[in-house]
Amino acid sequence: MSSLKATGVGKSFPGVVALDAVSFEVRGGTIHALVGANGAGKSTLIKLLSGVYTDFTGRIEVDDRPVRFSSPADALRLGIEVVHQEVDSALIPTLSVAENLAIETLAEPTSGVWLNRRQLRADADAALERVGLEVDVRWNVDRLSLHEKQLLLIARAVSRNVRYLILDEPTASLSTPEVERLFAVLRDVRARGVGVIYISHRLGELADLVDEITVLRNGRVGGSFPKSTPLSDVVAAMFGQSLDDIYPPRMARKPGPVLLDVVGLRREPDVAPASFIVRRGEILGVAGLVGSGKSELLRLLAGADRAEAGSIRVDGTAVTLRQPADAVRAGIYLVPEERRRQGLWLERPLRENISLSFLPAVSAWGWLVQRARELKLTTQAIERVGLTPPDPEQAVQYLSGGNQQKAVIGRWLGGHPRVLLFDEPTQGIDLGARRDLFHIVQQVAEQAAVIYASSDLDEVLAIADRVLVMRGGVIVGDVRAEPAARRTILELATGVAPALEGFPV
Repeated sequence: MSSLKATGVGKSFPGVVALDAVSFEVRGGTIHALVGANGAGKSTLIKLLSGVYTDFTGRIEVDDRPVRFSSPADALRLGIEVVHQEVDSALIPTLSVAENLAIETLAEPTSGVWLNRRQLRADADAALERVGLEVDVRWNVDRLSLHEKQLLLIARAVSRNVRYLILDEPTASLSTPEVERLFAVLRDVRARGVGVIYISHRLGELADLVDEITVLRNGRVGGSFPKSTPLSDVVAAMFGQSLDDIYPPRMARKPGPVLLDVVGLRREPDVAPASFIVRRGEILGVAGLVGSGKSELLRLLAGADRAEAGSIRVDGTAVTLRQPADAVRAGIYLVPEERRRQGLWLERPLRENISLSFLPAVSAWGWLVQRARELKLTTQAIERVGLTPPDPEQAVQYLSGGNQQKAVIGRWLGGHPRVLLFDEPTQGIDLGARRDLFHIVQQVAEQAAVIYASSDLDEVLAIADRVLVMRGGVIVGDVRAEPAARRTILELATGVAPALEGFPV
């Protein structure tokens, strides 16, 4: 049976042992989950298996033959494909969807010396159909949303002669129907003899999909399990804690006066007239499929996009949002979906990322940044969110996904938010960081209004007090957040059920 195997591999960086004598194997025709906390070594292992890192100890074998990659191209020639979580690093935004699908292939469709664009588009349409992605293959990639880019990369991988497919957080930005479609694609890939390495922080997905589970913890193998293993055992191997410790209980809060009052907020075609209130001490969830308008609504509230109509009042005072700076002055802060592109200055230290939005507060005479003030603001933010390592001079690009998210949140906490907006906040972070995030959100809600948008409905129900349901840019329901509401919300979000009484049809 074909297999991709790592035996006793080790990899170190200055001051850090990323992998310590790790052995791992995925066999053809199986789906093998690789799980672990942020920083456990998962990314390092897949970079060894795909030829990104070539200097390491131990050995790698493909079909029982030792191999030594000098570059990712060597791994690609052996049929090892990776779909990374950071999708933009693997796509060329100024090329079309069809061109991005054909890139890196050894035999592009040609006619003489010219590219046969008709054949190129036909092949692209067929590839996208397999993963259920409905976009025009002539579009440039920069027109696609995050989840569409994710599906495009998966389509590119499965359309080539892949033998071993590595997926890093493939469902992080997908809605429930899209996850189900992806799983159908992966089951088809498995049936054709492909070995799949599946990396995910959404452990609830594993039982319905994978054949085996391997846990990495602090650079070592923490355990290997069959798919029937209780989730609590997998979590214990990852963190040394029970599942109950990972998800904290809901804090008791008493909603106060209305802090955010939105009336008829509109930007066609993404957001139809939206009206709702959020009280101090309340967490308002926003649920819906990807493309339902959740992110677009939050961008309007944050001044990132300008509304065509409607009004916004914060604590009874009307505010006009022409740009994000207007929202910041009003105390409305956004934790964006794509934190690396929209929320962080990756090459700069944590200190500058924390203070960037509040320079007047750390400056003298309005222009001279005072290092002592800046360090105080940064240190307070680090302590409030439990950021690791607690080093103000640490470049943000070297932090784990969970700590990068904490950096974004920590920045806003220093500004004493009145309304804090979270857009897909747990995307790409592990259960430990998710637990910390839930604590932070509930603490913020004691003094502010919180809007929490996510395509993970179970997450929304766990954290929110009530849930706005969106479909096609329209709010179709306002539902109390409780387990019994799950079916109602899903039916509203998918259009199985009509809008609730009092909401637009």
